[in-house]
Amino acid sequence: MKKIILLTLTIIFAFASQIVKPLKVIHFSSYIDKLAFNQKFIIGGLENSTVEIKDAKTYETIYTIKLPKIHDFMGDLQPMPVYSLDISPDGKTLLILTEDEEAKRDLFLFDLETHKLTKVFTTKETLMKARFINNHQIFFGLLSDEVTLYDLNQKKFLYKVQADSYVFSTFALNRVKTKAAIGDESGSVKIIEVKNGKILAKIMGFNKDKTLSLDFVKNYVINGSSDKRVAVYDITTKYSKIEMTANFLPYAVALSPKLDTFALQYDENNDIRVYDFDKKLLYILRGHSMPLNGIYYINENKIISFSTGEVIIWNLKE
Repeated sequence: MKKIILLTLTIIFAFASQIVKPLKVIHFSSYIDKLAFNQKFIIGGLENSTVEIKDAKTYETIYTIKLPKIHDFMGDLQPMPVYSLDISPDGKTLLILTEDEEAKRDLFLFDLETHKLTKVFTTKETLMKARFINNHQIFFGLLSDEVTLYDLNQKKFLYKVQADSYVFSTFALNRVKTKAAIGDESGSVKIIEVKNGKILAKIMGFNKDKTLSLDFVKNYVINGSSDKRVAVYDITTKYSKIEMTANFLPYAVALSPKLDTFALQYDENNDIRVYDFDKKLLYILRGHSMPLNGIYYINENKIISFSTGEVIIWNLKE
């Protein structure tokens, strides 16, 4: 009887929501580890030690960056892992954070106009994720659950702050890049002031296990964790506004720019579900072949998402 009721509810929800097919499916020459994009470019950091740059209008590859191979502990050459990609606010520079030999980290900058690749530094610091704050400052998260800010003009780190005492997983910047939400294996979220590293808040609530994905819009943070829990928190009150449980690990979550909707990987079929803030299911986005690595709102009605197999652009409204 319970199975019949569950099946009936599933059918009702399926008809109540709109199934959305991909507007565009974009493939790269190898599996995709990281993604960066703006109005001009869609850029993939690939597992074969290359970074492929595509035109955002034609989706054609216009340039490929070949990163150096590195030796593993056996002395064999292996592809250089890409940990982060980001495009500077002026659209001129691509940031590439990679792993080098002996688990060191390299920061490269690639000029998107002249196609010149420059290594900025090699460090033993366990940098895991990087994002431009402005055209000359870069914010990093470290495996040790620390955060740091690097100034390209001064050629130095301005601070290093311990966000918590767990293993770092990810961070998300708010849209004006003044605050960062830090996630780790605890499931809690730390809010950091980017300019000085000051810890503004620690939010502990519905998420009880490792944070897998975050997004940060205005005063709201969405947290998807490995206990399949997804929550939207108001950072001013530290309380959750929305709580729900997915049917699969929520490897990717996102908030819309106007905070009208949110999106998440919902199930093992790699479907993306889009809900309003009353938790009404609006859309099911169906088309990914593998678990997601990221979901981003381009605007209120357009989403870009990616897995290791493909990048997909979606229109929520015709």
